[in-house]
Amino acid sequence: MWSSFHLMSTELLLAGGITLLLLMDILGAGKKATGWTFTLLMAGLLAWTLADTSTGALMIGTYIADGLSRFSKIVIFVSAVLTGLISLGSLKTEGKFAGAYYTLLASSVLGLCLLVSSKELITLYVGLELATTSLFALAAFYKNDDLSTEAGLKYLILGASSSGILLYGLSLIYGLAGTTYVDVIKIAAAGNHAPALMTGMILTLLGVAFKLSVVPMHVWTPDVYQGAPTPVAAFISVASKAAGFVFAIRLFPVMLAALSGIWVPLLSVLALVTMTAGNLMAIPQKNVKRFLAYSTISQAGYILVGFVGASEAGISSVVFYLLVYAVSNMAAFGVAAAFAHSAGSDDLEDYNGLARREPVLALVFLTALLSLAGIPPLAGFIGKFYLFYASMQQGYAWLVIAAALNSTVSLYYYLAILKRMYIFEGKKDAREVRVPATIKAALAISVAAMLVLGLFPGPVIAVTTNIGRAFFPH
Repeated sequence: MWSSFHLMSTELLLAGGITLLLLMDILGAGKKATGWTFTLLMAGLLAWTLADTSTGALMIGTYIADGLSRFSKIVIFVSAVLTGLISLGSLKTEGKFAGAYYTLLASSVLGLCLLVSSKELITLYVGLELATTSLFALAAFYKNDDLSTEAGLKYLILGASSSGILLYGLSLIYGLAGTTYVDVIKIAAAGNHAPALMTGMILTLLGVAFKLSVVPMHVWTPDVYQGAPTPVAAFISVASKAAGFVFAIRLFPVMLAALSGIWVPLLSVLALVTMTAGNLMAIPQKNVKRFLAYSTISQAGYILVGFVGASEAGISSVVFYLLVYAVSNMAAFGVAAAFAHSAGSDDLEDYNGLARREPVLALVFLTALLSLAGIPPLAGFIGKFYLFYASMQQGYAWLVIAAALNSTVSLYYYLAILKRMYIFEGKKDAREVRVPATIKAALAISVAAMLVLGLFPGPVIAVTTNIGRAFFPH
């Protein structure tokens, strides 16, 4: 009994925390009380996960505690802590709605934790839907804001459609394999190249592509990011990536290894199209959240570059970059949240001259954007280098060259933002930017993480290498 509790302790403690948030909401606790409760809960679970090294399986093998699930939960809890801190400093809501906000956010975290620990199709799907359904409501959280309502509605409709596509693809695979267990499907699918199996694989790939914002399933991303509360947009940008890529890692290299000759080339084309489209569409953007949305799309393409090889190094590089991307993107969205909260605007034009008004905030934005662009010595450089190395190792030199050229394009529009902040003159009537203390803490943590991961990546890469090796034992 104790061993079962210990393996699922993270989820059980999180469920207890959600219950506590609900009780606080019922008892009328204030916005700050529920916000700090959520943030401290996530920080405590992060510490718990870092200290817990237990492995094993539960519930007839549907739930597994392994290296991938542990590292993924670390990424999730880091993102949740930063989201909590950003929310405390920028969320525009009355106290009576704060309990619902943080309860939904914690429910999404619970869904993500269940997903990364699942090795069976039904539990994978349930975890994915619990994570994303909560985000549908959060995207529309500002009920009096037309953009927020529109974001939630679009996210719901397109998300439900993608879920139907994904579920139909999984049902075809189950029908051919006769089981929902990923490891068993690997054996059942070997040598079976029936059209129905390939159809199931393609539909599954499209369903996962929606979560990753991969072209052509990316159309929801800019509208949802623009309309959703900025902390929610930040969490979606990280959570959807973590959920989608862990889902893909659980399924494709193991369950559909027999069809790698089909889905690997397909993913390489999607990687090329996604990073190119994301970069080109980011250039003309005038709204900072839409700009970051297209940046997120391009980042999905870069991560796919590492994943296409379906190798030990490929999985290791993807998992490592998920952490790098989380801290870098959270820093960028944290700046956007602080600026919008103080200046009341998401327009990039209002960022003109920011370095003279708030030099530290501008420096943090510079650091985050340069990390996303892959400039040394920041974490983004090591992360992209590792992704490109993994792809090159599998013979995808053309894709690596295309990714390097796309990185140059991304540097252009990232530097265009920095030019606005450091060279352009700001408006004479521009508001003073005041950064709340909790957002300052989130930004400080993110910048420190970018520097540490960029300068001393060895220990973390050693962990992710072991994760990749577990999928391809020699």
